[in-house]
This record gives sequence, structure tokens and C-alpha cells, in this order.
Amino acid sequence: MPTVPCHLCGYDSPDAECVHCGHTSAEPSLADPRPGILLAILDGLRAVPTGLFLLARTSGVKRFLVPPFVLTLALFAVLFWWAWGGLSALLDAAHLQDLSALDLEAGWVRDAATWLIEKQVVVWTAKLSGGLVFLLASSLVALYTFSVAYEALSGPFLDEIQGRLEERWFGRNPRNTIQRPTELGVNRCIALSTIVGAVAAAAVAAWWTLSAPAAWLALLAVPLVVAVTVVLEREYGVWLWWVVRVEGHTLWVSVKASILALLVLVMFFWLKFVPVIGYALFVALAGFSTAITLLDIPFSRRQWPLEKRLQFVVHQFLPTVAYGAVASLLFLIPVLGPILMVPAASIGGQWLVCRLDKSSLRPKDVRVAAPPPQA
Repeated sequence: MPTVPCHLCGYDSPDAECVHCGHTSAEPSLADPRPGILLAILDGLRAVPTGLFLLARTSGVKRFLVPPFVLTLALFAVLFWWAWGGLSALLDAAHLQDLSALDLEAGWVRDAATWLIEKQVVVWTAKLSGGLVFLLASSLVALYTFSVAYEALSGPFLDEIQGRLEERWFGRNPRNTIQRPTELGVNRCIALSTIVGAVAAAAVAAWWTLSAPAAWLALLAVPLVVAVTVVLEREYGVWLWWVVRVEGHTLWVSVKASILALLVLVMFFWLKFVPVIGYALFVALAGFSTAITLLDIPFSRRQWPLEKRLQFVVHQFLPTVAYGAVASLLFLIPVLGPILMVPAASIGGQWLVCRLDKSSLRPKDVRVAAPPPQA
């Protein structure tokens, strides 16, 4: 059955009355009448700051941002260590073996060169200069790829944060009400997943450092710990399979949305070269494309297919462009930008999806009449 979004919470509500939110919210900014176009654009501009404000004032959710941040740092540390080892090996292979290539006459210059080579000063100088270049290059790469890795790793944790926020806004977590297949508590699922994840991480680390066949035996610990946990806690297995199915479907829809956003940018790249208005039009399209990807979690929680996502962002084109443009500008701030703005943009996008009217996504015979819009 196709999803019929509630005009407020956006979850499936084929009847006039929504069982998930009752068309009201404990969050004052969501209980307001549906905004007119000017206020909707303003909502798009303030969505990211609103997300940061909601994150800061809501207790019990900020701890979910620690694991993806630590995982991202660990990932970059491993990549840095691997790249540095390769550079050191390259410099060691290229260091000078004797003085014959220098063709120096006997005297203090030759004696000094001999001392430098014997003490490996030449090699360490080459390593130092090469290391400085490596540090500069890797720092520049890390600054502008950190946000990509952090955003990818933080997805499941941001999903949990959004669930807890919706529980405060609407009195329940609608996604769990609709889909969750077990009564096993969230905290219990998190604790078991942490144990499984820690053992799996240790097994992967052992696989990385050991030599075959011991490395492959260590890697077998990953499916083994999952199997043991599922046997000891069967409800966890039900929950885990549900998460895998949901996240797999979400990933596929997200990939399609990202490809579409990329195609839009590639197809209309020529707009940047149009005099006067071209660059502004391209920025608007970039904001539109960014919004499609940033709104992925709230869209996925509501089980909106790609067609309904596009229908929403087209009907709310100006607010979503404003939201995407603000997020894009803030993401350009190296390191600090993604650390703060990935969760702020995610929560702000969730707030914006609830704030903007979704009546146009419902069949005409089950649309809820809107109060007079604000100016």
C-alpha cells in the first residue's frame, strides 16, 4: 500500500485522524499553523540552526554522537598510519648507499658527507621533508573528506536521535509503532550491539595484524559472536534482522537519491557560466540536491519512496533549497563544520519535514483542511 503522509508528522495516516501525532505536537514550533510561502522559506533558512538548538537543549541524545565521531577518528588514524608506513618504506628504499655517486674529492667536505651518511642524517632529512609534504597533503584531504565519512558512520545514531525527538514531540516514536517487530528494549539492543561491535572490531584488528591462516581464523569471530548473541537472546536476532532489512532498503533508496542529485548537478553545471544569473541558479540547484541527501533519514523513517520524496521537495522547492544552501555553506568549515553541522542538519531536516505542509502528498478526499496560513 502506498504511504499517505500525515500533514504534520509525515507518517502513514490514510484516515483523516492521525494515530501517530493526533495533528498536534509538544514542540511549539510544530504546533503552529502551517506556514505560508514566506515563512516556509524562512523555516528553510533557520532549519539547521534550529536543529543545533534542539540537539543542545534535548537531554539524553548527545551521547549518540560520540561513537560515530570516535569511529571516524579511528578510521582516519588507520588510513594515516597505513599511508605513513608506505611513505617511510619508499624513502628507506631510496636512501644513499655510498659516496661514489657524489664524486667528492678527499678533504673535509667528503669527511662531513661520510659522517652525515653514517649517521643517516640524509635519510632522516629526506623523511622529514617528505613527512611535512605528506602531513600537509593528508591534512587537506582529511579536512574535506571527514564530513563524508562522519555523515556515513553517524546515520544509524542520528536515526536513533530522531526517534527520541519524535517521541518527545508526538508522545511516541511512530516508526517503532509501525515497524518495530519486537518489544526488546532499545537500551538492551544498544548494549548487545556494543558488545558484538567491540568483538567484531577486535577480530578485524587481529585480522589486519596477523598473518594467514591465523588472520582468517580471527575473522571467523565476527559471525560467531553474532550467532552466539542471537542464540542467547532470540528477540535480538529478530530486531537485528529487521534493522538489516530496513537499513538495506534505506541504503538502496538513498543511493538512488544521491545518484539523482549528482546527475542534476552534472547536467546543469553549465549554468555556472551563464552571465549574471547563472551562478545563482546553480547554487539553488546545489542546495536542492544537498537537501535531497540530507533529508534521507526523516524520509526513510517515514518509508517514503523516491517518487514521494521528489514530490515533496518539488512542492516545497524554495524552503528545501534554502535549507540545502545553508547546510552546504556550513559544511565548508573544515572539521568543525561536519562535527556540528551533520547532526544539526539532520535534526533540522527532520524538523523541517514536520514543519512544512504535506497535504499535497495525500489524496484529495482525505486531505485535512488547513487553518489560515501565517503571512
